[in-house]
Amino acid sequence: MISIALDAFGGDNAPDVVVQGAINAVNSSEGKFAVVLCGPEAEVKAKLKEFGYEGKLIQVVDAPELVAMDEHPTEVLRKKQHSGLVMCVGLQKKGLVQASVSAGNSGAMMASCLMILGRTSEDFARPPIGCIIPTAKGHSVLVDAGANVDEKPNVLRDFALAGSVFAESYLGIQNPKVGLLNMGEEEKKGPASVQEAHQLLKNAPVNFIGNVEGRNVLLGDADVVVCSGFVGNVLLKMYEGFYELHTKTFGVIDTPAGKQFSEAWDYRNTGGALLLGLKGTGIIAHGRSDAKAIEQAIKVAYTFAANNVPEKIGKKLAGIEA
Repeated sequence: MISIALDAFGGDNAPDVVVQGAINAVNSSEGKFAVVLCGPEAEVKAKLKEFGYEGKLIQVVDAPELVAMDEHPTEVLRKKQHSGLVMCVGLQKKGLVQASVSAGNSGAMMASCLMILGRTSEDFARPPIGCIIPTAKGHSVLVDAGANVDEKPNVLRDFALAGSVFAESYLGIQNPKVGLLNMGEEEKKGPASVQEAHQLLKNAPVNFIGNVEGRNVLLGDADVVVCSGFVGNVLLKMYEGFYELHTKTFGVIDTPAGKQFSEAWDYRNTGGALLLGLKGTGIIAHGRSDAKAIEQAIKVAYTFAANNVPEKIGKKLAGIEA
């Protein structure tokens, strides 16, 4: 059985929504996975009792230290090794769980996963965040969604390789179409680094369809959208803002199409973003996650681990020169 470690005190609404999300996840899992809650033991167990959970699919590991959202990632790693965030990654390194999830300090989660789990390939220097985004045709993978501001050509190529495996393994898309986000479709558009990345991608073992513009992202013309973390995070936050604006303006439109739109665009249904290119599974959930989002993040972690996506990404990157 796959076990998933969860940072019990990570997120704006922890620990209540985290514990409730964990309960909801295991209760609907049909015994496919177990959850290990990492946090102050007495408080976490009190919450489990408060919510009436008496099952055996949730365990608690005592992690007495708490991590604030604004703490520096390296300071967390150095000074708070007994925090839920660091310990849930450490349990995976020890082989006690197969995935780690946190809605807490995203920088600290990224640093912990990178330093503790390690990269799947020495040539894969900068593991990106892979995020599922809605489109007119369904869903696409956005990579990088915020881990790296670097847009070196070989880094963008590696993002494409990792994102392609992610789309195949998680979304079930065969031979996914990979697009390089740019200010125009022509090869000579954009910064020199992006132009060079375009040339590398033409010879990479992915289904590269060329440059895509912002409108192409929304239309779903590419299954994998590749960009720097700076650009990707701006795009992702624009998505979130658009959905919030739409909801505040129109509410949930009570038609099949309206409900389908809300289902696709609500970030809670995505659960969390995945750190790609690691020797393990690290999920970064939204800091504002409620119980529904935490539940989905756990299920995403299970699917990612069960499909051996880290190993598949490693194989895809093997033999590719830096």
